[in-house]
Amino acid sequence: MAAYRDTFRLLLGFAEAKIGKAPTRLILADLNAQLILDFLDHLEKERSNGVRTRNARLAALRSFLKYAAHYDLTALIIIQQALAIPMKRFDRPVLGFLSREEMQAILEAPDARTWAGERDRTLFSLMYNTGARVSEAIGLRVGEVIVDGAAVAHLHGKGRKDRSVPLWRTTVGLIVSATSIPRLSSVDGGGAVRCFRTSALRALA
Repeated sequence: MAAYRDTFRLLLGFAEAKIGKAPTRLILADLNAQLILDFLDHLEKERSNGVRTRNARLAALRSFLKYAAHYDLTALIIIQQALAIPMKRFDRPVLGFLSREEMQAILEAPDARTWAGERDRTLFSLMYNTGARVSEAIGLRVGEVIVDGAAVAHLHGKGRKDRSVPLWRTTVGLIVSATSIPRLSSVDGGGAVRCFRTSALRALA
């Protein structure tokens, strides 16, 4: 809602300066394609907004105009012309990657001498090992992490896309030694307890 509010606050102020109409005197027909194009140009050149912000303002205006089209049929042509204004293309930055040293620094950042730090270091290592999303990793239950024999984690992804990912020896070592992770033999419910929990033994949000 804040995005819509800010968009119209800026647009109404621009329109008043551009066509000399106070916000209370504006009608839907005043919001034509040329005015909106001038407004978008104003955002980029005079307010130094980036293309993403410009496109976000346009998206808010489009939503309003689509809604308004159901209530003012006389302005349909003007609305259609305004809705035809395209989003502006822009180059997306290429995502970089962490070096081995940087990744290791992240994995070792939690203080393993504390209960929460030990849990977080194990969680980070498992995510790095398996490529799991945060939701997948914190959703793991004790019975879904096998550390005996062929070590593997059974992950449950979006859209019921399950997969089993082998675990490295280093990851298995952390899981086995972590006092924060309950053992399968010590929990009820067939291993349904979450592996990663809060200090109050509740599931991580």
